[in-house]
Amino acid sequence: MFTRSMIAGLVLFAAIVLTAGHPAAHAQDAETVFKRLLDKYNSIEALSAEFTQTMSSAFSEQEDSFTGRLILQGDKYRVETGTEVLVVNGQETYVYRPQEQQVLINDVVEDEASFTPSSFLLNYDQRFDVRDVAVVTYNGARHYRLNLEPKSPDSFFREATIWMRDHDDIITKLTMLDVNETRMAFTLDNIELNPTLAPDTFSFTPPEGVEIIDLRS
Repeated sequence: MFTRSMIAGLVLFAAIVLTAGHPAAHAQDAETVFKRLLDKYNSIEALSAEFTQTMSSAFSEQEDSFTGRLILQGDKYRVETGTEVLVVNGQETYVYRPQEQQVLINDVVEDEASFTPSSFLLNYDQRFDVRDVAVVTYNGARHYRLNLEPKSPDSFFREATIWMRDHDDIITKLTMLDVNETRMAFTLDNIELNPTLAPDTFSFTPPEGVEIIDLRS
């Protein structure tokens, strides 16, 4: 004869087996979380944050890392680090290196191999589908970790992972692995949504006396 506790145990076991046997249920959960993320970022007009970017390779023990501040609005963004200022106004790119007294000007060029804040914070759904999701704790807060896979088998980026904070649906970390086995990690802190931006945020005037290298076509 089965006792109540034995029956409860069997029911729990059956539930575990049935859930494990239906990965589509997990896929549906991932799609729901992914939609939350898309809805959140579709409602954002601008974003500013402090960031840390780290690059590593399977073929090298060296790891490159730098920090800075990012301001993003649509396809325009401004990045300031300790050694460089990068301004993209949607059509042109300005790179100012004060130590070298040099400014590079070029047309905006986006392809499969390019990484831009806009493409991976605002438009990642154009390149990737969500594969699965897990609930994790990151920086002391509950997050959803979304593993993404490229829509195209010929994509330069083989995989991407996004950490989405549960209480406000904000991305605080993302990583990418490319076909050359180079991995990039990008973390965001002190994130501010829809900040008040100065009119000249995405414009750049080269300082007097610097060398200007114009690569525009």
